[in-house]
Amino acid sequence: MRKLITAGVVLSLSLFCISAAYAQDTSSTVEQFAAASPAVLQDMLQKGQLIFVDNARPGEPQFVTVITLFNAPAEKVFSIITDYDHYVGNIPQTTEVKVTQKTGNTWIVTYKIEFKFSILSEHADYTLKQVLDPPRSITWTRIAGNLDKVEGSWKLTPIDNGKKTIGFYRVYNDISSLGFLIRYMLEKQPVLNTAISTSSALVYTKAMQKWVDGNGKQ
Repeated sequence: MRKLITAGVVLSLSLFCISAAYAQDTSSTVEQFAAASPAVLQDMLQKGQLIFVDNARPGEPQFVTVITLFNAPAEKVFSIITDYDHYVGNIPQTTEVKVTQKTGNTWIVTYKIEFKFSILSEHADYTLKQVLDPPRSITWTRIAGNLDKVEGSWKLTPIDNGKKTIGFYRVYNDISSLGFLIRYMLEKQPVLNTAISTSSALVYTKAMQKWVDGNGKQ
């Protein structure tokens, strides 16, 4: 079964606990639900973001999926998600983002992020290979850096005759590779990995929502 965490709204767990027998990952199943009942999902997202955490088997990556409603067309959402020159100042914990190479719709993007965990602060410096399919999706994998594993995607679904967009942000980061203290904390309290992953994903998507909807910096 899948775990569901809601942001800003309390929902019945039985409604969205999705069996692995029905889907390879949570995001694809909810995308199908969005396509079949966009008005229902839109009403839910008006009250807050939805966060799904995969129940991964030992040794498998635990993906976090955040679903967000944007009051803008998919084209605008996509253009802002890929506006890496302006991430600093719009996206918390981001200290530098650069596109170092573009080959068609394949981009190489480097990131410098400051992760803060209670009294600890760690810096992540990594490079992603991103494949863009405008304005529908972005997928990425790590190719270098001090995070051993980074995988993820953005998938955008237009709704309300194209005036609004539901965004599915799915990500996995191996933060245990950031240093001995982080690894020690996660070994002692494995639940911290889920807490940090969901918190970081929620901070990022909330900032992106604010930026897209016109309340962020330009």
